[in-house]
This record gives sequence, C-alpha cells and structure tokens, in this order.
Amino acid sequence: MSNFDNNWRRKQEIKSRPFINDIYRRVFGDAISIERFDHTENYLLDKEFAIDVRVTHPNGLILTGQEKALSYEYKSYESLTVEYMQNHQTQEKGDWFKMAVQFYFTGYLNKAVTGFDLWVIADWSKVVLGTASGRIQWYENSNTKSQARASFKYCNMTKLPGDCIISSSWEDEF
Repeated sequence: MSNFDNNWRRKQEIKSRPFINDIYRRVFGDAISIERFDHTENYLLDKEFAIDVRVTHPNGLILTGQEKALSYEYKSYESLTVEYMQNHQTQEKGDWFKMAVQFYFTGYLNKAVTGFDLWVIADWSKVVLGTASGRIQWYENSNTKSQARASFKYCNMTKLPGDCIISSSWEDEF
C-alpha cells in the first residue's frame, strides 16, 4: 500500500464511496454503473483531467465527475473546494486548471460516518461559466491539516446559482 493509500483523507474517501453511490443512484437512476479511477488504473484520466468517476447510463451515455468527501467537523463551512496549486513551492498547478468533468460531487459526512449531512452535485460546466461571468465568488486557502503543500479554491455550496446544481441535500428532488 502506498503512502497515498495510507493517507487519512484517502481512507475517508474510500469509506464514503457506498454513500456517494447511493446518492448517484437516487439522482441518476438505479440502473447506472459507477466506475472510479484510482491513481493506479486509468491514471491518465485523473492526472490530466481530474476525473475520479464515470457514471454510465443503461443507454451507454456517460457522465464524468470528480468527488470530494469532507469531514463532519468542517460542515459549517459549507464549502465546495477545488485543489488550486498542488505545490506552491514548485508552482505545480492543481485540479482547478485541468478539471474536465461534467459534474462535481462535494459532501460532508455525518458524525457517525454513515452517510452525508450536506452535499451537492454541481454541474461543472455551469460552475465554470458562472465563475467566468462573476456570478460565483471563489476564495483561496492553504491546506493546513496534512503534510500536503496544496492550496485550494472554495465557494459556499449553498450559495451556488440554481442552474449550477444538478442535485443537493437541501433540495426536495427525491
């Protein structure tokens, strides 16, 4: 097992996958298939385009996404976060500059880690356009909870324009 696989954030993300899958099935339909791209298989999709997951519908149409499972203790921030600089020292750019996904799932796990209290599936193309037009305000912060040298951009997920949201925990879509 690599150092990446031993990271607490990685372990939390893997543990949260069944809960994310449940949300995807409620939103996209029970008959979808879900395939994740780890850092070892299909690495190019993650490394070059920040694609974490592929959701395939029964008719063969595909949606690609990125996922972020955040800890309960940070739920009050209500942030949708995107890695900005992977390493400030080397000026290595993060997912902000390469994310070529159709949706972005961000969720805060509940205290018991049995599901999500707060989550959103954002339509990433509309988030990009909303950002470009100034409708979405982003802020930058540094990662202080691990040895990572990354910084991230964040905005309040509950304040995303409605047209940027595919589904969320605060909507009555189910």
